[in-house]
Amino acid sequence: MRSLDVIISSGGKFHAYEIVRAALHAGCLRRFITTIFDRRETDIPLQRVRQIVLPELLGMGIQRLPGAGSMALSYLVRDNLFDLLARRHIDGGTILNVFNHFGLLSMRYAKQLGMKTLVERSSAHPIVHYQILSEEYTRYGLRFSRAYRLLFRKHIQEYEEADAIAVPSEFVWRTMVEQGVPEAKLRRVHFGFAPQRFRPAPEAKTDRTFRVLFVGAISLQKGVQYLLEAFRRLDLPDAELVLVGGCFPDSRAFLPQYEGLYRHIPFVPQEELAQIYHQASVFVLPSLQDGFGMVVYEAAACALPVIITQNVGAAIRDGQDGFIVPIRDPDALADRLLRLYRDEGLRRAMGQSAHDYVQQFTWEAYHQQVIKNYHSLVP
Repeated sequence: MRSLDVIISSGGKFHAYEIVRAALHAGCLRRFITTIFDRRETDIPLQRVRQIVLPELLGMGIQRLPGAGSMALSYLVRDNLFDLLARRHIDGGTILNVFNHFGLLSMRYAKQLGMKTLVERSSAHPIVHYQILSEEYTRYGLRFSRAYRLLFRKHIQEYEEADAIAVPSEFVWRTMVEQGVPEAKLRRVHFGFAPQRFRPAPEAKTDRTFRVLFVGAISLQKGVQYLLEAFRRLDLPDAELVLVGGCFPDSRAFLPQYEGLYRHIPFVPQEELAQIYHQASVFVLPSLQDGFGMVVYEAAACALPVIITQNVGAAIRDGQDGFIVPIRDPDALADRLLRLYRDEGLRRAMGQSAHDYVQQFTWEAYHQQVIKNYHSLVP
């Protein structure tokens, strides 16, 4: 078995720091190329880090421009500039591990050096992604920017040229195969959670309010519009809907009509998020497409029953750890919420089941999968 010598390149945080930890713990991290390094990640030695700050700053500036296409344009500029500049930090090794849309030029250069290449894809295949979101935008009288087609071309080209593609769920795997990606290229990984941070606190909840919690970007893609409609239809006494996360521009298409129905917390530091889970009764992630949804496991680890859609990749067992419902179905969401509202015993049983089940999905277990996938490329 050949020794591993890995360069990891990511133009955003995503789950990149956990991949870096996997390589670091296995003694095979050559370099971590990123944008603005998070200095709170104190266990990653700075001498292994190469920062490329300019693309991130340009991207943030472009996102402030008016117009529906500013987000897609920012991705085009940021990701491609990062990819171009990252090449100068690639100087050999056995594997280059890049994130989708950040690595085509870097991969081509790495291949000239004799390296194997692996691409991280955490969402549905770009064509499926585009179909779902363009349909949803049309429902709300919006136009899904055509600039995303340019983004997706590069995504797909990376699949064609990579030696392997890492995907986090059966949902993502299925969409990739349906769109013609060879199964032989796919490598399944299973994201995790930090058990030392996310765990039950039975006495932490300070009231009897039935609290429905959502954590994530408040956007059309996350399906928040259907959760809001379900909660409105139920009109439950002594109940509260809490939305935690920043608002995407497209949220303006649906949030105003539900004003006063929910409580919004724009930002919660990761180290304080468990306290939010501890005050909830049920966690809901109604995404139209979500390759994994790490918040699902965080909530489950805190002994919350969870409700997700069929297009959320987290491996939750329907009827045991919570419920799995179709996308775009406020009636199904309302039905499952009402069951949990009426039956505190069911809430507790499902929450405990969810907690017990996800203990196998820690970041430590994820690290082992990452290294196993590396060895499959460099036997």
